Amino acid sequence: MKSQKCTLLNTIETTIIQMIANEMPNKEIASELNYSQRMVEYHINKISKKLDVQTRVGIIVKAFKNKIIT
Repeated sequence: MKSQKCTLLNTIETTIIQMIANEMPNKEIASELNYSQRMVEYHINKISKKLDVQTRVGIIVKAFKNKIIT
């Protein structure tokens, strides 16, 4: 079951999580989404806070555990 914090992720945050899971670096994510690298970093920081994790690996682990990505 998804935790309440996980359900607060928006579409772009879920997309970025999937891109991180696909081993894309921030620069590539930014290019794909037509964002600045700083905007991608901002979203990753928001995701980390919402999922209560510290790293990109933590984001992926929590996302899989909570079935945010498969």
